[in-house]
Amino acid sequence: MKPIRLIASSFVAVALALFAAPAASIAQGSGKPPLIRDAEIENTIRIYAGPVLEAAKLDPRALSVHLVLDDRLNAFVAGGERIFINTGLLRNAEDANGIIGVLAHETGHIEGGHLSKLQENMRNASAQSVIALVLGAVAAGVSGNPEALIAGATMGQSIATGSFLHYNRAMESQADQAALRYLEKTGQSARGLMDILGKLQNQELLDAGRRDPYLRTHPLSQERLATVRTHVDKSIYSNVESTNLLDYLQRRMRGKLNGYIDPPGQTLARYKADDTGIEARYARVHALEKLNRTDEAVAIMDILIAEKPNDPFFQETKGYVLWKAGRIRESLGSYRRSVELSKGLPLLRLNLAQALLELEDPNAAREAVEQLVLTTQIEKQMPRAWRLLATGYGRMDDFGPAAYALAEEALLRRDREGVKRNVDKALDLLPPGSPMHSRAMDIQFLMAGMGRPG
Repeated sequence: MKPIRLIASSFVAVALALFAAPAASIAQGSGKPPLIRDAEIENTIRIYAGPVLEAAKLDPRALSVHLVLDDRLNAFVAGGERIFINTGLLRNAEDANGIIGVLAHETGHIEGGHLSKLQENMRNASAQSVIALVLGAVAAGVSGNPEALIAGATMGQSIATGSFLHYNRAMESQADQAALRYLEKTGQSARGLMDILGKLQNQELLDAGRRDPYLRTHPLSQERLATVRTHVDKSIYSNVESTNLLDYLQRRMRGKLNGYIDPPGQTLARYKADDTGIEARYARVHALEKLNRTDEAVAIMDILIAEKPNDPFFQETKGYVLWKAGRIRESLGSYRRSVELSKGLPLLRLNLAQALLELEDPNAAREAVEQLVLTTQIEKQMPRAWRLLATGYGRMDDFGPAAYALAEEALLRRDREGVKRNVDKALDLLPPGSPMHSRAMDIQFLMAGMGRPG
């Protein structure tokens, strides 16, 4: 589990782990929003949301999950089936039921078309831009109109000022009703949603600056909470508990997040060595890794792998621990196994590729390029992947493709000068009519619409 440091990881079509691999990615510092990638957690959220999305007649495969490194309770949707969810909500949920309730509510916003006015802008905006927009609104202390959140922010060069996440009480009520309908249809309890709304109601008594941001985007009312309580009182599913699988995934996700986010001393004090639960062991692995107690962390992972030998995320986590300790060659076996078990998840390919490139060996670079080409075919919006691909091509003295990959990276970062420099080089070196040459020409055209830095 790569502590959110580079790009990401994943849990096979069922959940992957990133904090444990050089694929974990976090955007922070330099004013960048705290957006992280973790395939295991992202896929866990997809598992939670799948039945609800199907009940809403939406395609679960279209769901895009974005994790925000923030301990406050919050979740929101933007631009189609794109759900942003704070790590604080995931860490504070005792079981999967509460998170599923929140996801059902957000699905109600999607089905209801509550963001239709901004649908195209949001769909085409990068996840980082969406997060920046929301955080800008929160930082500005949006507190005037209790009926809605209006956020003004800059989104690249294209959106100078705009309204965002304008939810009024009617929309909230509609989303609640939809959520209750989905939960009932899928035989799940709304008790978790009721508990979270109850926690949020207590926060309404706080001043605006201390409230969780969910209240700014989702106006709460006594009527809303009463509606959910009435449903819980009447529903035959209210006492239905989460399945063993969902509870296991929740404990695993919480252990990973706690181990990554909290100081290692705090984690080891909270989770004792004799606690053999998955949450405790997963949390301790990340704490031990931070303390450079690599052999102890690997020993725990070896036990977990023995228990679940076909779990790609455990393999990824072991690879990450070794990679982080500088034991690059030792990490490759686990990374390769994670790619194999996951049937080629892009973020796991990325972890493997990054480790290979650190060997500074031409043969390893060739294997890394193969992995990264497959990665970027699916994960097209990841600047880090394009940068690594350029590095691999460069190690092979293949400078035309390297320039093309750098142009893709610069385009994603909205680096106009970088785009121009690398597109010109790519067009000069690549064979005319080749796929990369054609795409470089497309990038040149897109560059014209980027505007000039201001």
